[in-house]
Amino acid sequence: MLMLLEEHRKQKLSEVEITGPPETTEAMVNRINAEHAEKSTSLCKLFSEVDDRRKRREVPDYLCGKISYELMQEPVVAPSGISYDRKDIEDHLQRVGHFDPITRQELTQEQLIPNLALKEIIDSFVAENGWVEDY
Repeated sequence: MLMLLEEHRKQKLSEVEITGPPETTEAMVNRINAEHAEKSTSLCKLFSEVDDRRKRREVPDYLCGKISYELMQEPVVAPSGISYDRKDIEDHLQRVGHFDPITRQELTQEQLIPNLALKEIIDSFVAENGWVEDY
């Protein structure tokens, strides 16, 4: 992209040198160079912002469920203090057995408590990182 900008700048400069009178040529060259520098700076800044966003496309582990390893939608906390996504832990309890998958302690659906603080953190993370919805 920067190469295209540079080619465009060179083309504009050659047009000025061919068609312009000598007294205005220098002013036009300066204007073209200034426009080129501004566009190059803006383009580099844009690419830098995109790179930063790409680098940060990582969901923190503490926001992911211990069973599915995906971003939790409805976090609940078990008596062991471990948070799970409600859907995943309820599926586990129905299919595998009534125990905590990490600690192996007995666990029932009635013991699961909504983790409202974690839900608020997840909602904030999703609001700040729109790409998460496509993740």
